[in-house]
Amino acid sequence: GHFYNLGYFYRLQLLRAAVKSDGLIEHAFTWNYNQKICKYILRSLGIKNIYEMGNKRIPNLFIKADQIARNIKTKSDILNIKFPYGVPGTHLYDYILKQQRKATLDLKDKKIKSYIYNFLLAIKLSEDLIKNSSPDLVVLSHSISFQCAPIAWIAASNKIPTIILNGEYGVPRFWKMNIPEDIFFGIGHPPEENLLNIKEENKTKLRKIGLTYLKKRFLGKAIDLGGKLAYSKGKKKLDIFGAKKVKGEKIIAVYVGNWFDFPHIFGMSRFIDILEWCEATLKEAKKNKDVIWLIKSHPYDEWHGGDVVLKDLLPKDLPDNIIVLPNYYSGQAVIDCADALVTHHGTSAIEYTCFGKPALITDKGWYENWDFAVMPKSRGHFLELLKTKWYETVDMEKAKSKAQLFAGLYFGIPYWQKNIVLPDDADKLELRQILPKFIKENKNEIKKEIEFLNKWIASKSNDYHTYKMENSNRYTTLYTKK
Repeated sequence: GHFYNLGYFYRLQLLRAAVKSDGLIEHAFTWNYNQKICKYILRSLGIKNIYEMGNKRIPNLFIKADQIARNIKTKSDILNIKFPYGVPGTHLYDYILKQQRKATLDLKDKKIKSYIYNFLLAIKLSEDLIKNSSPDLVVLSHSISFQCAPIAWIAASNKIPTIILNGEYGVPRFWKMNIPEDIFFGIGHPPEENLLNIKEENKTKLRKIGLTYLKKRFLGKAIDLGGKLAYSKGKKKLDIFGAKKVKGEKIIAVYVGNWFDFPHIFGMSRFIDILEWCEATLKEAKKNKDVIWLIKSHPYDEWHGGDVVLKDLLPKDLPDNIIVLPNYYSGQAVIDCADALVTHHGTSAIEYTCFGKPALITDKGWYENWDFAVMPKSRGHFLELLKTKWYETVDMEKAKSKAQLFAGLYFGIPYWQKNIVLPDDADKLELRQILPKFIKENKNEIKKEIEFLNKWIASKSNDYHTYKMENSNRYTTLYTKK
């Protein structure tokens, strides 16, 4: 209950209704942030047992944090710290990176020991909470952050079903953790295509829906924050080549991920972080003189704030065939101009492939098993491909078909849900304004959502949104602003 967001509390209420929580014993926990308002909301919802898990001083953990901090010499050392229950060091790395708001982890930060203490404290308090309450189900707002990652991992280690109440694109995107390693599922998304129980005729419908949403997304009518930032503003045509473009040269866009927004969420292992990936990618790319490389920063960079600016992080003496794009170009301008894409695990790979442009990804993410993007065998293989014509090896018709199906499943919704799509969690004021009327006017649809949730919880399906799509015959595209 520590995440103060009305979209989240709406999703929590859906889950509580699905498990009929009025007949159960519930325990909630808060952390250091937003305690007063979160407690007020939790009590208003009828939850009485509320634990404060922040601001604890446990001397032996301070000693342990100091010992760990003294032994850290490299960034890799943090990734390899052995925590109780095997809680992965990747999540500590991302927590520190988020606090520092830098492109890569700063080992000179005097707060490193404090961050390690917070992580150790979260593990200890999560262990105590689980032992004291013996839950049959654990429900969390996220699987990341030092508040949630340890309790998610420890609960799954104890074979306690764990549900992550993500929300994205205006609808619930819940997913389950059955084993600790499921934490790297990362976000709600369709699993491998061969697991999907969908008729061929429905797959055709879904492909059309996926394309419909992406076309509107490119026009700046997306409902999600990332889509709004990438496509709702900026120049729609790229006009920066001048005499640089030579006939026959390929143009490949390189989309850089957000530096500190939990890069290890899917289990990133081939690079330490996005900056290392970016530097290594450019080092090899500049050797390929047959390509003009367009380097594009992540749309979240400005929104998140901080002092991390792409052009300041890259070498000043880049060759003429590497162009760092200014932020005033819309994503539409880039995709229209580029012949292919390189990204770590960005949504852009779905967008490019759906419209017949090949994509090269780097590491495991949330769609590599669908086989529409080129997935290298290793770090070395990825870097080697940058110097080749990898884009000519892609069967684009097969890739397009798979990407469009993925897009339909991910961006589409069941037809009955067309009236119950909320604003993005980032639109906090709008959520506050519309939620009371939204709930009052859509009781039947909300009831159907709860019924679906109840069935999904009892099923073997890990991803709730995919489960809904598999068990529906009519679909529509997500609501987009007119």
